[in-house]
Amino acid sequence: MNPNAKHTQSKATPGPWAAYNATGNAGRILKRWIVEAPTKKICTVDDQPADATAATAALIAAAPALLEALKSAVSYLEANRPKGNIREIFTQLNEYENGVLKPARAAIAQAEGGAQ
Repeated sequence: MNPNAKHTQSKATPGPWAAYNATGNAGRILKRWIVEAPTKKICTVDDQPADATAATAALIAAAPALLEALKSAVSYLEANRPKGNIREIFTQLNEYENGVLKPARAAIAQAEGGAQ
């Protein structure tokens, strides 16, 4: 990943995205996958072993759906935080914040071009 690359949410191509295996001469299957949105090509994935190329392309194609699912999960979790006496639920709250919400928020920020 290029640490100097800058991405912003407003520039992201909306989903859904789909991945498909590109074919070469005479229908020969290549180790090249294309990821596309309904209106444009997102990227080409190649130069990896065939199974890794397919898996990488599938993960890239799932990015918009994964981001939306993660945002929904964070929204739900924030609305349903543990409540009660803080001394009684400190361990649960700490696990909830650091084990669930903090990594989810970091993934959303990374996906939207924020800190990684």
